[in-house]
Amino acid sequence: MVRVLDLTRLYPGGVATRLLLDLGFEVIKVEDVEVGDYLREISPLLFEWLNAGKRSIAINLKSDRGRELFYELVRRSDVVVEGFRPGVAARLGIDYEALRRINNRIVYCSINGYGNNGPYNQLPNHDINCAGVSGLLDPGLYGDNVPKPLTVQVADVGSALLCVIGILGLLIRGSGGYVEVSMAEAAMLFNTLNMAMVYEGSEPTLTGKYPFYNIYKCRDGYISIGAIEDKFWRNLCKALKREDLISRKLDKNTINELAAEFGKYNVKEILKLLWDNDVPAASINKIDELDKDPQLTARGFVKGKFLTPFVINGTRPASNGKAPRKGEHTIEILRELGLGDYEISQLIKTNIISTQ
Repeated sequence: MVRVLDLTRLYPGGVATRLLLDLGFEVIKVEDVEVGDYLREISPLLFEWLNAGKRSIAINLKSDRGRELFYELVRRSDVVVEGFRPGVAARLGIDYEALRRINNRIVYCSINGYGNNGPYNQLPNHDINCAGVSGLLDPGLYGDNVPKPLTVQVADVGSALLCVIGILGLLIRGSGGYVEVSMAEAAMLFNTLNMAMVYEGSEPTLTGKYPFYNIYKCRDGYISIGAIEDKFWRNLCKALKREDLISRKLDKNTINELAAEFGKYNVKEILKLLWDNDVPAASINKIDELDKDPQLTARGFVKGKFLTPFVINGTRPASNGKAPRKGEHTIEILRELGLGDYEISQLIKTNIISTQ
């Protein structure tokens, strides 16, 4: 089994290593002896989702003996994932250059905000900062020219996905190596279509400014329309008996006319009409009501449960066990490294390791 040492906290690294766990990897959370992963306090349910099935060892990496224990883990592992600010891992003596001297086949992935170099690389950041730098919050993308926070963390989740892809790529090669993932550049990947259109001299069209790609209010809720291709736009206009709008796909004033049409229906009625006419349309679900959507439930979604996005050979991986307490498996893992009970007790007394 491929072993991953997860040095990260919070969201991006947690998502990445959860996905690796679902792919069959063993994941050990390497936490500090003081606080550990503070996602436990921020969102206990999210922590449970991202860490169920992982083991936790708490080590003081600022101590010589703590680093020695970590190095021994590295010798027996395949992947290291860290989310420190650039330079921190090197100061701790656990950067890629240090670890590859211990295990030259180690695959090492760093996730940070802006990358290892550049004038921003030491700045604190979160998803909203990376989204802003990447152009995702460009005022021109909004109908009122006023940027607003995104309601999802694209830089966090995007960087997690790139981390997994990079790790798998190096593991396939079998030679080890270093993967650097910038959250801002991950966010920029989501902005690629808009960037291409702007650089071509046109206005991005999938932003809610045009009638064919928008959200509309019905009598009892909202629906989304994604009639990008001309054939779907024609189907939409015909379904509503508004063939006069077929030539007005790029007319922003058409939004108001469609809004009036959709306002005549409830969500169930209009979706049946649109689906019967092969129009890309869907309901706008509330998070608290996702378990009422027949498509999601048919795919295995259960309210309050994490739905891993992989279906492999017809089976969706199931999480094994619960998320660990900080340091819950410290003694177990150290015994696997060959340490005896007396030495472990001395490490606990000197605060080199922690079991809670």
